[in-house]
Amino acid sequence: MFWNLTGTRKRQSVVCRFPNGKLVLYCKGADNVIYERLADGNYDIKKTSREHLEQFGSAGLRTLCLAYRDLSMDQYKSWNEKFVQAKSSLRDRDKKLDEVAELIEKDLILIGCTAIEDKLQEGVPACIETLSAAGIKIWVLTGDKMETAINIAYACSLVNNDTKQFIISSETDTIREAEDRGDPVEIARVIKESVKQSLRSYLEEARRSLSNTPERKLAFIIDGRCLMYALDPALRVNLLGLSLICHSVVCCRVSPLQKAQVTSLVRKGARKITLSIGDGANDVSMIQAAHVGIGISGQEGMQAVMASDFAIAQFRYLTDLLLVHGRWSYLRLCKVITYFFYKNLTFTLTQFWFTFQTGFSGQRFYDDWFQSLYNVIFTALPVIMVGLFDKDVSASLSKKYPQLYQEGIRNTFFKWKVIAVWGFFAFYQSIVFYYFTAAASQHGHGSSGKILGQWDVSTMAFTCVVVTVNLRLLMSCNSITRWHYFSVAGSIAAWFLFIFIYSAIMTSFDRQENVYFVIYVLMSTFFFYLTLILVPVIALFGDFLYLSLQRWLFPYDYQVVQEMHKDDPHEYSMIRLPERSHLSPEEARSYAISMLPRENSKHTGFAFDSPGYESFFASQQGVCVPHKPWDVARRASMKQQRQQPQRTGRS
Repeated sequence: MFWNLTGTRKRQSVVCRFPNGKLVLYCKGADNVIYERLADGNYDIKKTSREHLEQFGSAGLRTLCLAYRDLSMDQYKSWNEKFVQAKSSLRDRDKKLDEVAELIEKDLILIGCTAIEDKLQEGVPACIETLSAAGIKIWVLTGDKMETAINIAYACSLVNNDTKQFIISSETDTIREAEDRGDPVEIARVIKESVKQSLRSYLEEARRSLSNTPERKLAFIIDGRCLMYALDPALRVNLLGLSLICHSVVCCRVSPLQKAQVTSLVRKGARKITLSIGDGANDVSMIQAAHVGIGISGQEGMQAVMASDFAIAQFRYLTDLLLVHGRWSYLRLCKVITYFFYKNLTFTLTQFWFTFQTGFSGQRFYDDWFQSLYNVIFTALPVIMVGLFDKDVSASLSKKYPQLYQEGIRNTFFKWKVIAVWGFFAFYQSIVFYYFTAAASQHGHGSSGKILGQWDVSTMAFTCVVVTVNLRLLMSCNSITRWHYFSVAGSIAAWFLFIFIYSAIMTSFDRQENVYFVIYVLMSTFFFYLTLILVPVIALFGDFLYLSLQRWLFPYDYQVVQEMHKDDPHEYSMIRLPERSHLSPEEARSYAISMLPRENSKHTGFAFDSPGYESFFASQQGVCVPHKPWDVARRASMKQQRQQPQRTGRS
């Protein structure tokens, strides 16, 4: 008989039958779960095991407790009947199996405890330190015991010796005395009262500490048993208030449900943007409860990956995902959305000014096809290029200056101020487009002597709108590539190609006779070319002046970084070893293979991690393995020195 270890049960049990017919239940699990199910007595081994657990946890080891129980044949048969009924149930099977397991997983005798080392992935401390510098508050929700969780927090630089810690634990003397008396109601009352008093006193102390020494870091640490009572509606406000004041929060011995509850509390109670990251099945509920869920693919399975919005291979890749791609996406989206408002407001307001001249009669200013294709063809491609390729700074600078991410936290680029600036210039440019072209065409006439009419003015104004809004997008780009030039030039060319064909066709099935031959008449006049140059220049002069003054007097953080590194060499150039040119073909091939990504061994000895030893031992066994880069470089350097002629001194 076997029960799997789950995040909810936090234990695993098996019933064994020995050759002599003896039945024994063995159970392993978290220390708090096992201790709740121990029989009375054996206080010495319980006390000794608790001391060992604290020592192991303080050393950063992950611990488990082992226990057993002897079963008689009658006990087993009576229990097995209930187990079979629960197993064959068609409704709530898992719940009934857990209830049946509770009947036999009690009155256990403690065997001892175990401890294993579970190292952090490569780059985790540096990643968390970088994210903290970016203004991201990091909470650790783990199923490990408190000592282990605190040790992990120290390893991740979330907590240091100068951090003031507010710890709420169920391992206090008062709670243990209540547990020894064995009354569940009294135990719950004591824990709840302790949590209530601790939250209230810690909240007041945290506020005083921030008012006296604002630069001091605060950390809030709570275990799952106390968290269960802290999540009560009566205490939830104090829990959230204390958690938001502290710089880091560590919740240990929490269940999957509690992880989801804490995430929902921050998301709904504090109205903050939340991101959850995990690698196991017990993190699925937490990942789904957050705004953004990230799963780490690894040895824990693919449940977290399948339930997430994004999947990464290692935790350290979170830096690139947030500080690089996440920030780029935020900037691009803000620019795309505000630009859409701008270009449509500019296009619409020119028609609005026309209604004043027509007395709001409903006469249209632009041809129907002009209006239909404006957003579809004539201004669509450039904004797509910006949404795909625009970058304010390179990926390396984004990680070098994580403080740039704080502009997104403050929502700097999507405030009403930014939208109002775009709206103001749309208002200004629409006036220029309509009134300048209308005023300039009052005395204009074509080569045949015909005075320019409404459709001549509207076609000229629409041409200026298409040219200007596309050029305005280039002015707002941080990085202009050939695709930006191609899209802008292609959009403007698409308009001229369309109007050339559209104006040359005359049919009786639609209303395009309004603009028949208009473009050819306009292009035969000096008015067309002068207006096509002056109107966009006048319209964009205000934008150019504003962007120049803003960058000079009130620069954004990324603009400061741009100025600091504007003379730096290209950051995407490949870093090469200086000895690369001196490698033989075999060595060059080995070097290239060694640079390919491969899984690092978890059992690497220090003695055999020196240059050359891996290749030496492999050659002794007749195995050809790629040389390490530093080994190849070292031997290439020695080879180069041997090839250099010896210099002799002369008197």
